[in-house]
Amino acid sequence: MKQDYFTLNKQEILKFIYSYEFLSQGQLKEILVILKNKSLVSNSLSFNSFLLKLIDEGLTQKSIIIRGHLKTRYTFNQDFNIYNFCNSLEKNSFFSMSTALNILKVSYFRDEYIFISKERTKRIKHSNAILTQENINNAFSKRPRRTAAYDKIDNRIVILLESNNTNSFGIIKYDGYKISSINRAFVEMITNIHYFQSSKNVIKVFTNIKNRLDVDEIYTIIEKFDFIYPYFQLAGFYLEQIGYSQNELSKFHAKKSELNFYTEKNKDYYMLNKYWNIFY
Repeated sequence: MKQDYFTLNKQEILKFIYSYEFLSQGQLKEILVILKNKSLVSNSLSFNSFLLKLIDEGLTQKSIIIRGHLKTRYTFNQDFNIYNFCNSLEKNSFFSMSTALNILKVSYFRDEYIFISKERTKRIKHSNAILTQENINNAFSKRPRRTAAYDKIDNRIVILLESNNTNSFGIIKYDGYKISSINRAFVEMITNIHYFQSSKNVIKVFTNIKNRLDVDEIYTIIEKFDFIYPYFQLAGFYLEQIGYSQNELSKFHAKKSELNFYTEKNKDYYMLNKYWNIFY
């Protein structure tokens, strides 16, 4: 019985596809075109037939739904790697916040969550924004808002976030991934505290890795983000709790606003740190 091109060239085809750990449907379609151009499969082979042949050879799929969009990835790898899967979901994305710390193996805090961030293409400028104490009080009296861009897979919750454009400042490459540096992760976590239950948890995490922090880089990262809220004084408050002296944090204190700010939203009771003008 005459064999089809796929069967005749199966080993070469599979070897080519094995080089990818995860593939989107679009990538599989591109591969089919390449295989046709190399005469490794018949020009009449449809994508659905090609996909079924690969499934017969052991191709599996993993899917999540983000913002109502189904994201499916195909793989021959039987050992599911959650980081590699998530790394394939969004172009120009990176692992942020506590996930970056987990990948660096400096902390295992909140490792049931996978935070993936993507910087906006265009930078949002807040230089002309006028902030009042009333604005701050109203915002922080409300329950925190969390993104709807998440789904659960392999007992992990995958969360996609968006941040202001910093030209990738503080984003590093580690173990084949793009991730936030420890200093950038610190800024991301104190400005998104609602994902971490309380400020005390974040203080504990970074107290344990204080020797890996760089206050000058943290200062620059806050500058790069160009936040509307007074995050210099918030960072100063956290860093003092972590173990830095007020003298070491003088540049943060010099940027302190006259406005009072908060560590987190919607608490029943707050105390005021007058040095930093922070309710905690």
